[in-house]
Amino acid sequence: MRNSQKKQLLDIMTSLHLLHKEIEDTVERKEYQAVLMALNDCQEAAIQIGNALELMVGEGTSAVRYLEQYCERVYQISVQLEGLTAHKVYKKLEEILLKAEQEIKHTEVKKTVVFLPYKASMWDSLESVWRAAKEDIEWECIVMPIPYFNKNRDGSLGDMVYEGNDFPKYVPIVDWRQYSLEDEHPEMIFIHNPYDQYNYVTTIYPEFYSSKIKDYTDKLIYIPYFVHQNDVVKETYCVLPGTIYADKVILQSEKVREQYIRYYTNALYKNAMTVDETTVREKFLAMGSPKFDSVAKEMISIPEEWEEFLDKNKKIVFFNTHLNSLMKGKSEQFLKKLEWVFNFFEKRDDVVLLWRPHPLMIDTARAMNPEAVDPYLQLVKKYCQKKIGIYDDSKDLHRAIEISDIYYGDASSVAELFRQQKKTVMLMNHSVIEN
Repeated sequence: MRNSQKKQLLDIMTSLHLLHKEIEDTVERKEYQAVLMALNDCQEAAIQIGNALELMVGEGTSAVRYLEQYCERVYQISVQLEGLTAHKVYKKLEEILLKAEQEIKHTEVKKTVVFLPYKASMWDSLESVWRAAKEDIEWECIVMPIPYFNKNRDGSLGDMVYEGNDFPKYVPIVDWRQYSLEDEHPEMIFIHNPYDQYNYVTTIYPEFYSSKIKDYTDKLIYIPYFVHQNDVVKETYCVLPGTIYADKVILQSEKVREQYIRYYTNALYKNAMTVDETTVREKFLAMGSPKFDSVAKEMISIPEEWEEFLDKNKKIVFFNTHLNSLMKGKSEQFLKKLEWVFNFFEKRDDVVLLWRPHPLMIDTARAMNPEAVDPYLQLVKKYCQKKIGIYDDSKDLHRAIEISDIYYGDASSVAELFRQQKKTVMLMNHSVIEN
């Protein structure tokens, strides 16, 4: 049984106590027909509670036995009604109901935590928390991937995307159309998307905006899907909807936490809002990023098409390109740099390039700079057809990190994951193109 279910049953019990008082008053007035109707309502409510209990905790519980006795008591009262005093009727009804109510109050409850990822490739930001929660017998864990929309250039919603089928097979998935957060009201909800409607490229399904689901849980917890490089935080990230509406925000380090606290507090002051410094400090927790936990955690399964590139004598260079590179004003230089990188590595026989572009690369270009899409896709085609190196657009980021020796590419939170493993990190300068 869950807390929300127990509360619903106890709310019905409260209604029955009130109904008993009404029955007492009605007996006092000798309005016996009305009493019989009310007694029938009592019996139906008790049957409803009993059936619900058997579904939740099984048959044969003490609470159900008391409810069966209660129904029998209601019947006895109905046939003896005119020979009983009003107080006697009230006392007989209350006596059994209170026993059933106490049993329900002492029934063990199972708390529910729901994880709401939206992209399978970002599941690593929640996975270690999910693993810990599912080992706790007091918690029921639900992973419910939510859909998102690609945005059109005018900001309107484009195609809807659902990646629930792309998650690891060992993660049980609940269909977002079959589970109502509002009705179930889980004790905790974890999110990793902080933007709500304030993202130019994608937006999660509006029904799951943090501003809305905050009311559907006792505690909304936000863990960023990214990590802050070198523990340096931009103010923008500290005042996004997910940060604002979350009850708790889990951060990678104490240094990052202090920056969130400072920026968040300043934003409250700027908006003339009351600031309780203790509450703000308790909101942000430095507990480490689950992304760090995920690196090298699982056994590596290498795709067959990668095998021809792998050689124990060759270093693997993880090449990361960020979606910002295809923004207007940057794309022309970036595409030149991309071609230069391919030409450089094509000539090398001592290293292997593993190119892993940002998963939203093309969607971003289509929304923000559509004229860059075709030239970019032509370079992707050239890279793959000429077999310059490994092209990795899979959902599994950590497999690529684990087999790579060096990071090269745009500044990104992925670089921080390499640093955590003490691997070399080199940042790409788009303006440098030399022979």
